Amino acid sequence: MRINLIFYAVLEETISAEPLLLEVKNGSTAEQVVALLSENYPQAAAILRSTRLAHQDEYVGKKSVLTDGEVYCLIPPVSGG
Repeated sequence: MRINLIFYAVLEETISAEPLLLEVKNGSTAEQVVALLSENYPQAAAILRSTRLAHQDEYVGKKSVLTDGEVYCLIPPVSGG
């Protein structure tokens, strides 16, 4: 299946400023997609450990199965000032 990923903040700089179309196995979970991204982009692995996926304005649980053709946002932790 294919999912579309949009990266924010530091991930936009280290992985891609453009949406990324990613081929994953059917039944892949959010946790598995983050692990795959960590393997493919080792320079972002540390920040990906604390990154959350969101879909349609809601966070997705780590064990949630992702849906073919959908758009998911990767949101790293942020700090305010």
